[in-house]
Amino acid sequence: MSGSLEINDALSLTYNRLYITLFGLLVFLALLALLKHTRFGLQVRAVAQNRAMAKAVGIRTEWVDAMTFGLGSGIAGVAGVALSQLTNVGPNLGQAYIIDSFIVVVFGGVGNLWGTLVGGVSLGIVNKFLEPYAGAVLAKILVLVFIIIYIQKRPRGMFPQKGRAAEG
Repeated sequence: MSGSLEINDALSLTYNRLYITLFGLLVFLALLALLKHTRFGLQVRAVAQNRAMAKAVGIRTEWVDAMTFGLGSGIAGVAGVALSQLTNVGPNLGQAYIIDSFIVVVFGGVGNLWGTLVGGVSLGIVNKFLEPYAGAVLAKILVLVFIIIYIQKRPRGMFPQKGRAAEG
């Protein structure tokens, strides 16, 4: 995965970052398919929308909670493996990404995979366009200020949940 793809004199993309991006998209699509087209996904959505009703119709909510936690932990592990291609592996490997991840989820809309994808891509693009003019730290601060203002206007994010799921 060494080397880079040169688009022009000003833009070159390293192969390892391209592979990580493609791998991330594959994991996203697999997770989306799992949650939309399987019995487990239906149970997860039922428990998230109305736990009492899901339990009343026979869904083992504790099992769904445990499996969902396991799925999330597995995806976090896969993300760690992908990040190991960019930096040294150690206990602080993902520490720099925690705040950005939280901001992306809140900006996109909690509980919405498409919102997370759109939020992450849009914030990443805005941040990279600001960096040459403002510097890396000031660009992050400007993005954070934008998010704070945006969340003041739309507290549920870009793609809020609708219907009964939004009530709880």
